[in-house]
Amino acid sequence: MEAVAVNDLTGVLKHTLEFWPRLVRFNPRQQGPLIGLPRPYLVPADGPMFEEMYYWDSYFMGLGLVGTEYEHHILDMAENLAHLFRRFGIIPNGNRYYFLSRSQPPFFTALIWMAYEVKQRRGDSDADRYLAAMMRLAEVEHDIVWMGTAQPHYRQVFGGLSRYFDINFLDMLASCESGWDHSTRCDDLWLQHLPVDLNSILYVREMDFARAADVLGKPKRAATWRERAAARAESMHRFMWDEEEGFYFDYDWSNRKRNPHLSLAGFYPMWAGLATPEQADRMVRTGLPRFEHPGGLVTTTQEQAGRQWAFPNGWAPLQWLVVAGLERYGYAGDAHRIMTKWCTNCAAVFAATGAMWEKYNVVQTGAGAEVGLYGSLAGFGWTNGVFVDFARRLEATK
Repeated sequence: MEAVAVNDLTGVLKHTLEFWPRLVRFNPRQQGPLIGLPRPYLVPADGPMFEEMYYWDSYFMGLGLVGTEYEHHILDMAENLAHLFRRFGIIPNGNRYYFLSRSQPPFFTALIWMAYEVKQRRGDSDADRYLAAMMRLAEVEHDIVWMGTAQPHYRQVFGGLSRYFDINFLDMLASCESGWDHSTRCDDLWLQHLPVDLNSILYVREMDFARAADVLGKPKRAATWRERAAARAESMHRFMWDEEEGFYFDYDWSNRKRNPHLSLAGFYPMWAGLATPEQADRMVRTGLPRFEHPGGLVTTTQEQAGRQWAFPNGWAPLQWLVVAGLERYGYAGDAHRIMTKWCTNCAAVFAATGAMWEKYNVVQTGAGAEVGLYGSLAGFGWTNGVFVDFARRLEATK
């Protein structure tokens, strides 16, 4: 497929801006298994498959709403997540009753910060009160759900670290909580693994609570959360870092060993800022080339039919998280190259199909992705959000 130059991304950007209204839903009352929500929200794709709001999708869609006429939906979605937690004691995978057995990667605090910044830009006088109330709610979610040690939230199981879980104690459903359904990670034994991505997210949340306490003038509370984050980082270094490989791995706590399978989840500690500069250097020098291909970063180095979160597929949220980690540690050139590859791939496929897609083949651009159990879905909310964010940053560096 012929490459599309970075300066030809305007057509895709126009498409994504015009597409946002097609993803907006407002369902304030229960409709069968669909749980009513008080505010409008965005769904991943326009079509019969999606009428519900998803937990981690909402953050990555929000990236593309910032600075547009639709950015108020960031506030809407943050409030909807808060509403779900107040009502059910969990932020479920999505607002369906059959999703209440599990959650999803917990990007609640990241969405709260994004909403807080929207309020600040608007000059809302209640911005700090909003931050205090929402972060307090997120702290409760953090301790009840993600640090739970018994049913219905049996997630913290070893070394102060947590796993993905489902109340039914099924590995497959725990993999759905990870968002990586379905992948080659954890050998399908998700309940006996401590995932490096989840614990990196929990570290970020703990640092988010510390940062919010600083903003709100509560230094002792901030210090407590930093101590908790530091303890998590220490456990992650001990159990998940492989000095010989120079990379982070999921940890099989049942068998007390690291799982050897490489995945982009190993870059989450760079995004989180818990990797040391020396670890980051090794990850970039020896790890990044294992994943980088002409169309971006492949999700895992393993290929298996029916596993859509695996070779040869790339997914927008993972591109964004790796790029954010590279930028955080000063690898701006690598970040720029990956953003360019990803956007060029998306734009080329858009030129050929007229659509943005849930996932992409990054190994052979123009070839079909591994469809997995769900097929290939056009739309697509988080692809649009990440593309917009990348394209803006690429334009700023011209």
